[in-house]
Amino acid sequence: MRASRADLAVLVFVLILFIGGNVWLAGRGARQASGVELFPNASAFNRGPSGLSGLYATCRSMGIDARTWRRSWEALPPQARVLVVALPFPPTERLGREEPAALKAWLRRGGTILVVGHDPDVSAALGLRARAGTSERRAVRPAAPTALMSGVESLQLSGERWAGVLPPAVIHAADRRGPAVASRPVGSGWVVAISDADALSNAHIAEGDNLLVPLNLFAAPAGAGPVYFDEYHHGFRERQTLAGLLTRPPALWVTLQVVFALALLLHAASRRFGPPLPLVTPPARRSSSEYVAAMASLFRRAGHRRVVLDTLAQSFRRDVSRALGIPAAGSPDEFAESAARRTGVDKERIRRALAVCEDGTGVARQGGRGPGPKEGVLVWAGAELESLRREMLGA
Repeated sequence: MRASRADLAVLVFVLILFIGGNVWLAGRGARQASGVELFPNASAFNRGPSGLSGLYATCRSMGIDARTWRRSWEALPPQARVLVVALPFPPTERLGREEPAALKAWLRRGGTILVVGHDPDVSAALGLRARAGTSERRAVRPAAPTALMSGVESLQLSGERWAGVLPPAVIHAADRRGPAVASRPVGSGWVVAISDADALSNAHIAEGDNLLVPLNLFAAPAGAGPVYFDEYHHGFRERQTLAGLLTRPPALWVTLQVVFALALLLHAASRRFGPPLPLVTPPARRSSSEYVAAMASLFRRAGHRRVVLDTLAQSFRRDVSRALGIPAAGSPDEFAESAARRTGVDKERIRRALAVCEDGTGVARQGGRGPGPKEGVLVWAGAELESLRREMLGA
């Protein structure tokens, strides 16, 4: 069977996607090697510019008990001394509903959290409010001779600052734009917050005395408890599901290529079970205007003009009563009174139109066989009722 033009077009399209995807992946590797990241992630496992692998490795090399935490904050152990939370989290990660409360409970029991950067949910739970700033990095000097600033002459930070820190608070470093490093007690624990999300990243941790801030915080007597780097909210779980592994880099790129290959295979292998059937054109349906014209001709020939008037009156009463919530029954005077009160339309016009129609229907109900109303009366009644319907119902 010869391939159709559509088959060839799909094949060419998928091949272009394959080639373009592999070229993009190769360029991605080159960008990472040159210090440019497509998907920044402040993880201790990330050796790219945005990662915290440099800080993590430095802590380990200095004998600090640094570990990675790959479970929810609800499971934080009591022996954990410091939790490092680098913000913001990747777009695919979200806080659990109970996690902020669990984190605050852990802090009250004596834990310490080092927050780097800003996230609305996390910052609000910890009593912090951020102020946006420029990415230009400048020197920020200590605001007080605290233990956290021991040995620090200046920090190289971006223009982001804390707009507010819930009291009581200690400002460790600041400039005219506001606090850059602050801390506040929560129960028996402490929140230490650095406003610049990139302050401890691989790209900037060696600038100024940025590295001294976490090292001063982590310094403690032996056996005081481990320092945990939060990896759970950066996509690294203790127990990964197969779907989670396949939909995150680096396996994501392989998954996409396999999906494209399967789509191509299904398109190539799927064939009809027989020749295509011709399109059956449904019979033409008559328009509503043709139907009305045919019924009008039928009534005219049969001389049932009173039936037409009766139908017009009943239809008008039914539509108006449904729309206005008034009874459809009653004399023309009663119906006109109710309708005019609701719509403001002239009561006499309504009453007169219904009276003309229902005077004729009264003869019909009595079995009269006279010539009935003239055709001009029928036309006038139909036009008048339609005009009233449009004025009263806006239709």
